Amino acid sequence: MKKILLFVAMVLFCGTGMAQQERFLVFEFMKVPNDQEMNYWETETFWEKIHAERLKSGEIKGWDLWSLKPGGTEQGYQYVTVTIYDDPVKALSDGDVWSAAKKAYPNMSDEELRKALHDGEKSRELSKRMFLKVIKTTDDNFKMDIGTVMRMNFMEATNGKTDEYEKAEINLFLPMHQERVEAGTMSHWALARVLMPSGSKVPTTHMTFDMFKDYLHYFDTYGRNEVFNVDAETQMKIDEAVKTRDLNWTYLGTLKKTVK
Repeated sequence: MKKILLFVAMVLFCGTGMAQQERFLVFEFMKVPNDQEMNYWETETFWEKIHAERLKSGEIKGWDLWSLKPGGTEQGYQYVTVTIYDDPVKALSDGDVWSAAKKAYPNMSDEELRKALHDGEKSRELSKRMFLKVIKTTDDNFKMDIGTVMRMNFMEATNGKTDEYEKAEINLFLPMHQERVEAGTMSHWALARVLMPSGSKVPTTHMTFDMFKDYLHYFDTYGRNEVFNVDAETQMKIDEAVKTRDLNWTYLGTLKKTVK
């Protein structure tokens, strides 16, 4: 009997650990001049195989390339790469990129490989890097495929109201987003806290992500100005929750490449 109880306890412990596995994200926002679009695409195609080797070795859990809208040359960034980790130490370390590159391109000499890596840097400007921790997500089985649309919301928690803001997202808005997922008007939602950079001059403390299968799915929701049917008491809570943060900027991202 004791052995059976011990086995059950171990199963429950392992299951809980897997369910609560942490995720850390490194966002790298790219500025790409119009005349470098093709070169940049070739650069990321070259790196895609390297990230696949990093995934095999357990260094990363995944990598994505998203094109951004509006994304004009005067509107910020044109692309963002997202690298996914299960360990903050791995996320903040440089990793063994050279070893992964050698495995990805075994027929290239060291000199050719170094040149390819160097030439890729000329096609874009890495303008911003952000390190985030995923706090909460909807409960779903959504699988991101090429063409997935992500609405990225850059949030700034009001001074002294970080805890209030996170509680509002988790306790008030998350259940609403879960209803949308179950109703099919959204595929996935997540809340992430910005760990770095930090400080009073940093305009983004959190990001939320609304996921849709494609643009038709997205416009079926936002094009119809979808609203939540809530009672007066819930609306009051929403009005108070909105005061805990500023929505500074929103991008629409389209998934162009992924390594999972």
